[in-house]
Amino acid sequence: MIDTTLLDAIKVLADKERKIKGYKRRIRLRGIVADKKLTRNGNISLIVEKDSEEYRFTVLKSHKERYALAHSFRAGKSVSIEGIPKFRMIICTRLKVVDKGIEKNRQAKLILA
Repeated sequence: MIDTTLLDAIKVLADKERKIKGYKRRIRLRGIVADKKLTRNGNISLIVEKDSEEYRFTVLKSHKERYALAHSFRAGKSVSIEGIPKFRMIICTRLKVVDKGIEKNRQAKLILA
C-alpha cells in the first residue's frame, strides 16, 4: 500500500485554492436598476447600471426572498448586488437595497496653493 498522507494534504490545499478563486470570480457592484424584465421561465432579469456600464443579473424564482425583493424594485432604485457569471448571464447570489443611494461624483484631489 502507498501512504496517501501527502496526497490528502495536497487535496486540501487545492480545495481551498478552488474556493478562493470562486469568490474572486464573483461580480460585486453597487448601482442603479435601469430595467426589470420577466424571463420566459418566470425568473427576473435585472439590468443594473454603474458608471455607464450595464450588467444583466438573473434572479432565480427558486430563491424566494431574493425573488420577492427583486419583484418590488422599480427603475431608479439603488442596489448592492453580487453574482456568479455563467454562460451569457450572471446568477444573483446576494441582493440588498441601498438606502443612501449611489453617488455619481468622483473623488478629486484638492490642490492647496
